[in-house]
Amino acid sequence: MKTRMRILAIVLLCLGVVALAGCSSKTKLVSGAPDWVNMGSGAFDDDGSKMFYGVGVVTGISSPSLSRETAEQRARAEIARQLQTYVTDLYRDYQVATDIRAGQPAQEEQHIDATLKSLAEITVRGAKVVEFWRQPDTDTIYALAKLDVTGFKSAIVDMGGLDPGFRGYVREHAEQAFDSLKQPK
Repeated sequence: MKTRMRILAIVLLCLGVVALAGCSSKTKLVSGAPDWVNMGSGAFDDDGSKMFYGVGVVTGISSPSLSRETAEQRARAEIARQLQTYVTDLYRDYQVATDIRAGQPAQEEQHIDATLKSLAEITVRGAKVVEFWRQPDTDTIYALAKLDVTGFKSAIVDMGGLDPGFRGYVREHAEQAFDSLKQPK
């Protein structure tokens, strides 16, 4: 019972983050900015590829290199937040699709914990900061990080410590999970 409550808490937390991200992306458009600045972080189709976008923003730092590095780190952190939702949704669906027997809650907790802990490593390895933009009147720096869903799917399938059934489930259902997170462009 304790494990189910923990999983429920993780799912509710992720849903809250997604709801807040959805609200924040619709607030204020930045005039003269590239489209990606105004679209914000999310899951998008990008020239036929399914991509996670992370947009990092920083203002008020006088050092150009430090502000650029901070925006880059924040962009990667945005992708990590999305991946938590992505993996949690996949794992929740996997649990529903499989026969949960007595004695398995500890394994379930172990699988989801191992997956979520590995997200940071995968994000750093796979996410690439591809563009920066400086808003001239405020000196705000924006960074765009992208992570291809195919690369992420391959990395999660190769992760050690995961149940082989979950790996197979990711391989078969990752595209559907991405589409459920995708926002219209």
